[in-house]
Amino acid sequence: MVVSTGIDEQVPHHRMGGVLARLGRVARSTLCEVSAIDPTADQRRLLERHLDELDLWNGRLNLTAVPRERAWDRHVEESLALLRAAHLEAASSCADLGSGGGIPGVVVAVLRPDVQVTLIESDRRKAGFLVHVCGLLELPNVSVVDRRAEDMARDPHHARYDAVVSRAAAPVPLLWTLSKPLLNNGGTLWALVAPADAAAAVTALAGDPTARVERPAPGVLAVHRLGD
Repeated sequence: MVVSTGIDEQVPHHRMGGVLARLGRVARSTLCEVSAIDPTADQRRLLERHLDELDLWNGRLNLTAVPRERAWDRHVEESLALLRAAHLEAASSCADLGSGGGIPGVVVAVLRPDVQVTLIESDRRKAGFLVHVCGLLELPNVSVVDRRAEDMARDPHHARYDAVVSRAAAPVPLLWTLSKPLLNNGGTLWALVAPADAAAAVTALAGDPTARVERPAPGVLAVHRLGD
């Protein structure tokens, strides 16, 4: 895992004060059948550990409003619904915009070790949590970037990603504005949103010639980037 702190600089995690030991210890498949994706025992253990850390750090950083007893259903199951809808290709690149406590980005990284995931979080304390938890889980397919989304549109992040995921870090039209420069042509924003917000987004983006909007699953909104 690496941590990016500048426009084109990536800093190894050990320079951030931690050491990643035995990367790739967890057995990982190189190809996932996303339509039937289901956590393995090892992946479930990693996800539970993530939720435990999220709960432990939450009092200091306000990472989530979801209590620990509901965390699996809200954080993991909803992220699974997004993954099943997204059908991310092997070796694709994915950014989690406004990652916060790592939902859905860390879940994506655990369940899809064949996908390169960048967690984007402008709050440095929350980004520090993401560095900590990804080191704890030994996730070699993750980078953490502590920058504002508005500053991410320049190289090397411009048009770099096949997918952007987010748990409604902003209203969907604004989220689309922030995501579009990061997506390559044909890339897709996958957002976990409330039904009312999804319906409003479909209406709001109806006139955007660069966007094709669909609702592939309850609570999931997809905005596909068309050619400019």
